[in-house]
Amino acid sequence: MDPNKLETQIQKTGFVLENEVAQILRKAGWSVISNKYYVDDYEGSVREIDLIAYQVTKVQHLDVYTVLIISCKKSESNTWALLARKNNLKDPNYDWWPLHAWSNDKALAYQLMSQGFSQEYHTRAAALGVSEALAEPSVEVFAFQEMNQKTGAPQNDKPIFAAVTSLMKAQAYELGALPLRKKDPSIYQFNLLSVVDADLARLMFTDQGIKCTEISSEHHLARYIIKKKDTFSRIRFIRANTFRTALGDYGRLHKANQVLFAQACDAFYTDILGDLSRTNVFIEEFKRTLSWWLNWEIERKLSQQVEIKWYRFTLEKDRSKVHITIDLSQSQIDLINSSERCRQQTAKALEGIYRYKGAFEFEFGYDDDIPF
Repeated sequence: MDPNKLETQIQKTGFVLENEVAQILRKAGWSVISNKYYVDDYEGSVREIDLIAYQVTKVQHLDVYTVLIISCKKSESNTWALLARKNNLKDPNYDWWPLHAWSNDKALAYQLMSQGFSQEYHTRAAALGVSEALAEPSVEVFAFQEMNQKTGAPQNDKPIFAAVTSLMKAQAYELGALPLRKKDPSIYQFNLLSVVDADLARLMFTDQGIKCTEISSEHHLARYIIKKKDTFSRIRFIRANTFRTALGDYGRLHKANQVLFAQACDAFYTDILGDLSRTNVFIEEFKRTLSWWLNWEIERKLSQQVEIKWYRFTLEKDRSKVHITIDLSQSQIDLINSSERCRQQTAKALEGIYRYKGAFEFEFGYDDDIPF
């Protein structure tokens, strides 16, 4: 064995780059997991992703995670060429603002699925100083090629394609695994990075011809079918020698995530009892929490056994009071309105589940009043 040769030859692999990136991440305050394995849901084979890095901060009742899934590649003899053309941000066939996030908090999960939330998230993150991590793609990358540095001859797209697909599949795996392993209230926001130790070039296709420009970073919206679902993901190509500088913006993104997801959570609860859709997110929990107390008071005072099947909320226009309509008789309604115990438990449930601290009153109603 010749130790000198081993030390020299290992420099030609991507492992040196992977270690350098991991050390940069750790020094910047990121937790790092190296060489994580996952099962490819399409091929059934075991795959590996080079690095997963994350920062986590407690905000309100939530653990906010900003996650980087990173592929590290090295090419001594080839340039990574990204073939591009002018993009069209109004193209309905593209999701130009993909947001891959997961939360086991019902309020945030609702917000993440709301129409327009993803684009608003990108806009507000930019306003908080996130400049490059979530930047709108300046071009549409429609293909890529490794090209010989000396001759310019195209080789193939296999290393670049492998980096892109491994990132997307690793993200899909993580998103699928989180519901099974994460119990504490959390939200995860994912970012996909392809760090390459090679020259990076953009080949811009226009009506006037093809122009080559050396670049240090490029955003690519990758489209892929994962688990039979058409998926868009943002892949950011970054030259290895600029990774340290680029990482600073992901630190700003983590700070922005703390603000944005806290605000999204607060917005969910604002005037919630005036919105049937948001109210219904927790209606079963409210029913389980309160019904026993109301049933017990009615049985104790009126010797009547009841089963409350539904609750409906109406918030007054000035938001000063909420009317709670339930399927009880008027005499039973009068009892729980006058019961100090029922009122205390109702106030506790309204505040604990809906963050509502205002006045309330129970009212008699009919089942056919319920619109759905």
